[in-house]
Amino acid sequence: MFLLAYTIFCFYIQDNSATSSEVVVGSNKFNCEYNVLQKLIRLEDKTAQQDIKIASLTDELKDAKDTIAELNEAGTNYIRWGRTTCPSTAFLVYEGFVAGAHYTHSGTAVNPLCLPMDPIYDKTTDGFQSAGIIYGAEYDTYSYNAWNYLHDHDIPCAVCRIPRNNVLMVPGKNECPLNYTLEYKGYLMSSHYNHHASEFVCVDDQPEVIPGTRTSHDGKLFYFVEGSCGSLKCDPYKEGWEITCAVCSFSPSSRHTRLQPYN
Repeated sequence: MFLLAYTIFCFYIQDNSATSSEVVVGSNKFNCEYNVLQKLIRLEDKTAQQDIKIASLTDELKDAKDTIAELNEAGTNYIRWGRTTCPSTAFLVYEGFVAGAHYTHSGTAVNPLCLPMDPIYDKTTDGFQSAGIIYGAEYDTYSYNAWNYLHDHDIPCAVCRIPRNNVLMVPGKNECPLNYTLEYKGYLMSSHYNHHASEFVCVDDQPEVIPGTRTSHDGKLFYFVEGSCGSLKCDPYKEGWEITCAVCSFSPSSRHTRLQPYN
């Protein structure tokens, strides 16, 4: 609208040239046309920038829709033990803390759980009945210099979703087989050999703790797993060395199967 009015004004100057000197009128007419041209150029530049931004937003929206479609059509979940976040290639379903049966109890269950931090109860009966009992989990790492700072701290966890299927925990290696993507790597942990048996889990090699929890309540205890030569072949395994692990997802197009970066 402004450019239209400005252009009309330029034509008005041209039509009234008889009342002014030719030099002044010519100069005014040139200035008007030049100013209109400059404004048109700036308008075109702004329009081009907006078109680029719209195209970028359109691409981002398409990528988001494709990701959502992949997650709806395929994908699976896994637990990242010892961390509150998921790798950059995964989506956080929820964060929680690790829990399981007491290390002295022979019942309840052998597998640890990742309990959400915001439980919802339904019908309840106060007090302990004849039932399974679940406890929080702690690191028991006092004899390891590198991990001593974790000792007696409660253990966090994160449930992660990925747009890939077939998650595999590889014990004894911190890299993945061919055609698998590394989700995270760490160390194999379980119960103490002299306690009641517990499931092996892969705890992240950059572990976190639940703040303010360095008090020994026992409950579910996590120990490193070490090799013992005999029926376990040495070499390649080593007596008393801590066993590594990797959590991998099947991805036939993946070229990064070894120590690829994640966070």
